[in-house]
Amino acid sequence: MHVAGRRPIFFKKRSISDWYTIAFRLMNILGPVAGALVVLCSGVGRYLETRPQKLPLEYRLVYNHKIFYLEVATKPEELSKGLKWRSSLPSDRGMLFNLGKQYLHVPFWMYHVKISLDIVYLQNNVVTAVVSHAPPCAKNPCPIYYGKVATHVLELPSGVIHIRVGEKLDIKHIPFQGMHEHQSHL
Repeated sequence: MHVAGRRPIFFKKRSISDWYTIAFRLMNILGPVAGALVVLCSGVGRYLETRPQKLPLEYRLVYNHKIFYLEVATKPEELSKGLKWRSSLPSDRGMLFNLGKQYLHVPFWMYHVKISLDIVYLQNNVVTAVVSHAPPCAKNPCPIYYGKVATHVLELPSGVIHIRVGEKLDIKHIPFQGMHEHQSHL
């Protein structure tokens, strides 16, 4: 209760040592709470960072009568994460990296990728370079694989098909209806 003309108890006149005591008590309460929040947030951040990404199946590759459904990475964080931390990849799946424009000497590596992959560099769906059986790499330094020129890079499970430089690949967008139906059977 506050009586007009009187200060609330908290705001009564206090000495400097009283204010230091109050601040010390608050720090003893708030310090551990802040520390726990920092630990919790960094743990959640690390957990989310190391989770594999699952992107929608947006494209289909048909090669030698085999069909592969492709996730597509377009945003910088999707391109950076790629197939990292995946423990497996079905033999009819892959990831298409849309680089957004043509690049020369395109670097890809297998850092934190847990499965062996074939890396195919493409320009306008024509194969410009192939890295077969790129092995997983858990620790740096990891080898860096370069393609001469590319607008897209395709990663497939190692050894499922044998694509050669110069071939034009049949990669097409999956109509929304077909994509949705196919994913519902997974």
